[in-house]
Amino acid sequence: MLNVAGPEFDFGPVLYAVLQECEHVRRGLDPGEAPERLQETARRKLAEIQESYEECGGTPPYWRDLEREVMVTALPQYVPAAVEQNRLETSHYDLWRGGDPAARALFALLGLMIGGLIIAAPWIPIFEDAFAFLLALAGLLYPEIKKTFLDFHHSQLLNKLIARAEKYQYDNKIHYTTAAKLDAELDAVGTKTPVAGPRAVAGAGPHSPNPLSPSLPPGRREREG
Repeated sequence: MLNVAGPEFDFGPVLYAVLQECEHVRRGLDPGEAPERLQETARRKLAEIQESYEECGGTPPYWRDLEREVMVTALPQYVPAAVEQNRLETSHYDLWRGGDPAARALFALLGLMIGGLIIAAPWIPIFEDAFAFLLALAGLLYPEIKKTFLDFHHSQLLNKLIARAEKYQYDNKIHYTTAAKLDAELDAVGTKTPVAGPRAVAGAGPHSPNPLSPSLPPGRREREG
């Protein structure tokens, strides 16, 4: 999993760009068409990113890993959450009467009544009478509280998907890549570089022969010397 095109093509930034595009599109989708349209949006955004990735000299093996992470791992978790978020937004977050002023007034009244009952209950240690008014205020602001909580929950899911993708790439860095696989990925961009073993690297010094320069046969070396 070698990214030679630059950090902007790491799993996290690419998945962020794809999810950002999907979030922009999903708000205008019907529930029935949302899953398919979101998949199409993700593929289209990936195709745009792939063009830039190839121009920067990226390798096909890494792109296949990246595409699988986006389309097979992250998107199946995102699409159901996006459909549910669409439903919540179009239904005013399942609030009674959509959280209009009449509903807010009723929520505030219920909060005031519940607060009064809690204060009057002898087994509940509430020593401040203003507690009932705090519950009334919470009832008045209940639509905003519910909307903020559900939006935050959806944003947290998106951040978790990006963080998990970054962690997966970090856990599979180059130190877990074999020399053969590394050579294959470098060959894909025409940058063949031999991978030296630990002894060759440790023994290299100012008088060591250059491993990239051709060596002469012993007899010819003596004649030329």
